[in-house]
Amino acid sequence: LKWLWIQRFAGQRPAHTAPHLLAPRSIPAPQPPSPFPAVCSRQAPVESSMASSVAFAMCSASKTSLPPSHVLLAYGVFFALGAAVYHFVAEGEFSALLTLSVMVQCLAMALLGLSSLMSGSAAGISARSLGLEALALCCRLSSTTWLNGYLPVDASGDWVFQAFDVASLVMVVALLRRVLQQRRDPHEAAQDSLPVVQMILACFLAAALLHADLNRRPLFDALWMAGLFLGVVAVLPQLWLISRSGGRSGA
Repeated sequence: LKWLWIQRFAGQRPAHTAPHLLAPRSIPAPQPPSPFPAVCSRQAPVESSMASSVAFAMCSASKTSLPPSHVLLAYGVFFALGAAVYHFVAEGEFSALLTLSVMVQCLAMALLGLSSLMSGSAAGISARSLGLEALALCCRLSSTTWLNGYLPVDASGDWVFQAFDVASLVMVVALLRRVLQQRRDPHEAAQDSLPVVQMILACFLAAALLHADLNRRPLFDALWMAGLFLGVVAVLPQLWLISRSGGRSGA
């Protein structure tokens, strides 16, 4: 055996060498190079450069799908409306930020409604959260529809501001009706169990103590402040429902 190995490594070929020792070894075919071979396969060396990290991010982003077309359409429509209101209605006034804020809120309600319509289900949406949001919008509209204390001072406060709040209220009420009609699972109804009566009372009490006086009418000043507080806590029942359902939400 020692002589055979010496002859083999010396490049000589003995006559009585076994055939299986002389058989050529198969060489694997070369693989085509990958644009990011070590990055996309997560096998990059420890001392990889920042360029490799950027390449991995680009590789991961290329595999993610774009948002649905109806979501992109909603964003495009509201972006165009916001730009038109800011430049042509409010004429670039700083107070137009108030109008843009209610437009963003309206966009959020529209996206939630579109998500429910496209999926054909209202599962995972908290009815109590929608109820608090509807109550908050009603409290604010009780002041902004006929009093000027909490409206933008530019032209968008004449009707655009109120119009988007009304549109948000209509979508919230319609979505709340859809949730209550489709909720047939008693387990899901039991999960949406965060007490809201105490929160409503606390918001109205805080509004009665902390309201401003821009309307010069204490009742409607307090109602507007209560709407502000209710809008802040309206998300809590939704977070409660998500936590009770194991971090999953159909919304």
